[in-house]
Amino acid sequence: MSSKIEKTQAQLLKHHGGNGYQASLMIANSYDARHDRAFWQFWDETVACHYQPGEGVLDLGAGIGQFVRDCANRYPESSVYGIDAATYMVNDAVILPDNAEMLLDDLNSPQAAIPANSLAMVMANNMVHELTQPIKMFKATYQWLKPGGRFCIIDPIRQPLQQQLDKLYTQKQLWGDETSVEALESAFEYFLEHNRYHAEDLIYLLESAGFKVVDNSTLLNGKFIRLVVEK
Repeated sequence: MSSKIEKTQAQLLKHHGGNGYQASLMIANSYDARHDRAFWQFWDETVACHYQPGEGVLDLGAGIGQFVRDCANRYPESSVYGIDAATYMVNDAVILPDNAEMLLDDLNSPQAAIPANSLAMVMANNMVHELTQPIKMFKATYQWLKPGGRFCIIDPIRQPLQQQLDKLYTQKQLWGDETSVEALESAFEYFLEHNRYHAEDLIYLLESAGFKVVDNSTLLNGKFIRLVVEK
């Protein structure tokens, strides 16, 4: 295993609070709520609209593979892939159909052997902000997608710092001597990790990579952006 992916794995573990098992459990328990009937209607109408049987599907930052499993069941004639760098996710993956597989890869510099122009749909759900830089992943995704293939990105976008701090502290606590340096550092690290991009930053990067934006909406009172782009 390269030192590069080991660095990414260490960053992910820190991002997940140092507890890989707890992170995978949280993802598993919230999956159904995040992939409800409204989500799948959106997916069918906006992302899967150019899909043809046999064309591939990919989930970037696939966690324990729940979306990979569901896509494999929905598209049984297709090869469905999930990529994650965290061994505690890939090794604890759900049971997958025969047409699906999980791949261990560093999305800061993807090396997965997915044929060019072979994918109809790609998902990146709540993971772009976890990357040191998304350029190489966006470039690889563009190469893997067929012409007309679609890429869905759901990710947190920048919010005012006050919203984060008001959840944690009163003004007296924030400026009081009893609030530790460690607690403040943790709060600001969380803010920096989850507030990296404005919506226009992501649009700029995707358009620079060659994609065309076909759908742009916000979720959870503007805390997340949901973009669909096309090759």
